[in-house]
Order: sequence, then structure tokens, then C-alpha cells
Amino acid sequence: MFVRSLSRLNSTIEPAPRTITTPLLTGPGLAVAWSGHATVLFQIHDKVFVTDPFFSNAVAMVVRRYVAPGLDPDSLTSVDATLISHIHFDHFSYGSLDRLPKNGALFVPEGALPYTPEFGFASLHELSAWESVEHEGVRITAVPVQHFSGRYGIDGAWMRNIGYTGYIVEYEGICVFYGGDTGYDPATFKEIGRKYSIDLAIIPIGPGSSREIGGRIHVHPGGAMTIFRELRARYLLPMHHSTMYYGSDDDPRASITTIRQLAAESGISDRLLDLEVGEQRIVFRGRPLPAGGQE
Repeated sequence: MFVRSLSRLNSTIEPAPRTITTPLLTGPGLAVAWSGHATVLFQIHDKVFVTDPFFSNAVAMVVRRYVAPGLDPDSLTSVDATLISHIHFDHFSYGSLDRLPKNGALFVPEGALPYTPEFGFASLHELSAWESVEHEGVRITAVPVQHFSGRYGIDGAWMRNIGYTGYIVEYEGICVFYGGDTGYDPATFKEIGRKYSIDLAIIPIGPGSSREIGGRIHVHPGGAMTIFRELRARYLLPMHHSTMYYGSDDDPRASITTIRQLAAESGISDRLLDLEVGEQRIVFRGRPLPAGGQE
């Protein structure tokens, strides 16, 4: 996989299918926009959140982008919270963080603080599993996921079970789950689903396009569907696909094709937020309907 990724370093980066031109909307209940990879901008009422901002052309000069970002960070005037799921280069990008507004808070997982430069955000929070911070009615909680840590290779040896996290974001009756990078754990997601009434689950579906669950550190589309069911969420936004040349699939879009098929077979195509890079969508206005969770 590494050799195949290197072979594509000189490949042409395609323009994003769409461009997010009005990232901050007026009056949505819940809106989402996908810039590509794991970078999602979501808005709950008047509050704006960005996950794992990554606007570079390559990861550590090794893995090349397949398609350009769909969001220009210079178009953002305000971000209430930026959520970092783990410290790998394609999720904790220093240059990308430098380009974001600094009026809000930066959240990082336990163990990430020594890797966090002084970016100038209004506040910085390092959260361990199930730890929460509440400000201006927004409650952000770190929740367990299954991945691995380390930034420079050898440092992963002393960062076991720390340095990576998912998040729950709650504000005025709306709840969003962000999974970052994760494999599947049979207990974790069921517990999260019991604790929270989740309106939107943002779940990775690659690398890999299998209908199976996936490995210890990454879920395939089949695993993303399993997590979605166990979270009992109303809507699923797939991410971590169609953006980077990781070498797991000849077609970087293969995983989104698979999850479309799985959603159709499960009768939930209307709950799959199948966004293109650079696409923005209002999920619902006002407050969510009372029904919608899965058994």
C-alpha cells in the first residue's frame, strides 16, 4: 500500500466537485458540509464546528490528495470549536489549523497536548474518555473509539490507549457524534448509543471498500453501517473516503459506492447524507423529529 501511495505523488489533484461558498448559514437547525477526508464543518443553530481540518495537498509528503479541498478556510469568519480526533498528520495538520479562525476552542485527545503548538485559539482542552466541557450551552464530550496513536512512528509505543478519541457535541436539543478514525469495538458504540440520542453520526468508511466490518483500526463500509445501527443515530454522514490515495483501493470512490448499496439494501437511503466533496446540506431546520433512532 505504501509503495502504491508513493507512486501517485506526482498525480494531478482534481478540483473539488463543489465548493462551499457560504460556510456559515443563517437559521439552520443542523447543517453539514464536507471538505473532504475527515474535515467536516457542521453547524447547530448559531454554533459552528470543524473536525480534523486538513487542507494540504499531501500527508507528510508521502500520501497525495486525489481531490482538492471543498472548503477554503479563509472563507470562515468564526468557528466555535475545532475537534481533533488524533495526532496523525492527516487529522492534526498544523498548517491547516493555522488557517482557521482562532475565536473558538481547540479540542484534542488525552496525550496530544505535548504535540500541540500554541496556535492562539481562545481556549485549549485536552479531554480523556467521557470527560466533558460546557460553554455557552455547548457541551462537548470525548468518547472512546478504537484506533492507534503516535505521530512520528516510535512514539506510538508509549501512547497506548491514548492520543485518539471520538466526540459528542450537544447544543439546544441536537446531538452530533464524530468518530474520527476508528475500528470496530463491540461494546463501545452500543454504550454511546445508550447514553445519547444522536441526530447525526459522522463515521469513517475507508480506506477499504469491503462489506465486512474491517480491521482493528479502520472500519470498512460494512463496519460503518454496524456502528450507525449501534449508535441508534437518525442520519449517517460517511467521511474519510474519495480524497486520498492510500493504495487500499484502485478507485478511491469505491467505499462510498459500497455504502450506498448497503444503505439501499437496508432501506435507509433517505438517512444517508451522501455528500460530494464541497457539498453542503441542511439536515433539518429547527429541532429534530422525536422519532428516528434504530433498534
